[in-house]
Amino acid sequence: MEISAASIDRLLRRHRRGLGLQPRRPSTPVGSLKSEIPVRTWSEWTGVEVGSLQADLVLHCGESTDGFYLTTLCAVEVATGWTELQPVWGHGKQRVGTAVHNVRQRLPFPLRSLHTDNGSEFINHILFNWCRQERIHFTRGRSYRKNDQAYVEQRNWLTVRRQVGYDRLASKRAYTLLGQLYPLLSLQLNFFRPIRKIVAKERAGARVLKRYDQPRTAYQRLIESGALSEKARAEVDATLLKINPASLQRRIDTLLRQLWSLGNDERKLAQDLR
Repeated sequence: MEISAASIDRLLRRHRRGLGLQPRRPSTPVGSLKSEIPVRTWSEWTGVEVGSLQADLVLHCGESTDGFYLTTLCAVEVATGWTELQPVWGHGKQRVGTAVHNVRQRLPFPLRSLHTDNGSEFINHILFNWCRQERIHFTRGRSYRKNDQAYVEQRNWLTVRRQVGYDRLASKRAYTLLGQLYPLLSLQLNFFRPIRKIVAKERAGARVLKRYDQPRTAYQRLIESGALSEKARAEVDATLLKINPASLQRRIDTLLRQLWSLGNDERKLAQDLR
């Protein structure tokens, strides 16, 4: 009853390591190609133009990266917060490259730049040559510096972990459900969930005071940016008018319950095999 929180953390450290709720997947060496892709750090994202995308892969591997499992490509447009999600069958280079292409096709604005981490699913000749062919500026963050991809790292939790969870998903049924869920989640995120952005930081002694702008949805920020063509704006406006927020939430809840049930089945199977 008297032990401090720090002592609890120290005593439980070795046990927590064994839980492995978010295991790391060993990265494959990417050779000399890595040196050809410029580094973009956390300080270089101020005032970016619309079309600057950060992308990351979220693993649905449960407590182990062994064997096959599904992944999710999460992509966030930095200037407006526009978010797209795409399920991926595994984490092969070709499949991840196809997922990036599919995300680009759904964006209501041109894709100007793509920023990823250093995983081999992104740093490979398939995606590199595609970006060069499509004249998309391809950059990467520094190794083990998640702040260089802070926008997408934050969305990973909000859009995937908080909704889908941490269970292992490895079936065709789960892949189909994710494919049905993510378009609905993207609609909700982009049209109905407001975002605040930091506009200034002030240091007062040991404290840092952050000032935010007025909360606005990604749709509102996109309209205010003036980056859309007349045709694209008409399509986005028409999409908004078709959405029933209550019905949208009910459909999301139904799909999430089915996914959670699949995750429970996978967990029970893994326990039985042990």
